[in-house]
Amino acid sequence: MQTISSSIWEGVRNAFGDPASIRRVLATHPRMRASLRAPARTISARNVPSWHELGTPPLLGWPRRAKGHLVGWTASGGDGWQSFHIVRPEYARLARCQITQATLDLQAIDGFAASKSDLNTFASTDEMVVSNSRELIAEISLQQLAKALAHREIRIIHSPGADHFARYLWDVPAPRLWLMNSGGSHHLAAAKLIAARLGQSVSLTGDLHTHSLDASAVASLRAEFELFALADDDVGMTAFADAMRAVRATWLSHPLPRPYERSTAVLLPRSEGRSMRVALEMRKAGMTDLGEHLSALATALD
Repeated sequence: MQTISSSIWEGVRNAFGDPASIRRVLATHPRMRASLRAPARTISARNVPSWHELGTPPLLGWPRRAKGHLVGWTASGGDGWQSFHIVRPEYARLARCQITQATLDLQAIDGFAASKSDLNTFASTDEMVVSNSRELIAEISLQQLAKALAHREIRIIHSPGADHFARYLWDVPAPRLWLMNSGGSHHLAAAKLIAARLGQSVSLTGDLHTHSLDASAVASLRAEFELFALADDDVGMTAFADAMRAVRATWLSHPLPRPYERSTAVLLPRSEGRSMRVALEMRKAGMTDLGEHLSALATALD
């Protein structure tokens, strides 16, 4: 707990542009250090971090906001402090999607978008079918392979255009190939296992959506802001907001996408000296550099 004298001294330092309050908060709330480590790899397409949704406003928010809508706080006259809103157009072009037609071997599919099984509990499609649909692979034969592939819910075969393939170039170290399906995962996984054991090639044709981050959009954001990720420790974030007000440093924020929903992006404008001094303290405290992280993802396999 701060003593009266230390509190007064902290206020004096804040007033002269030294972000003493921020140093104290960062030192006393280490749980604010966010981790942007990708989750353990599974066969769920939702396992890939949704960076293409960065800046997307909450679905239930009102009034509805454009992508890239940011809320900020800044000093206002005397001792005033006010919120403000801006839209950064970089968020609208942050993600790119190139659509091409592709013919791929069944063995290239790493996972699915939908299934009756919990896809996040399996590291491979073989593991899923062995665990939950063993009856589909009781016989390893060309007849059983044909039977599995005949399942009507494998829409990439039976309803062209209904399903598609996808990959995300920031899915490092090696982008996985996903079937963005609405059904048929068990039968296709069974067909994949049977085909592999028989040494049989099975070709699938459909649209391939290749998602990537636009390096120029990321660079544009970083040219105007220092970006950090802070974990949403409620007490810590409240203390951080109070400290930013005490320092009178402008900052903006928005939530991070899945699977980092419990973290917040903090943007500090490079045009403001106090905000940059806060950025220096955050870097010294080991806070996660979101800008650097996005730049690395934008250039991954590009």
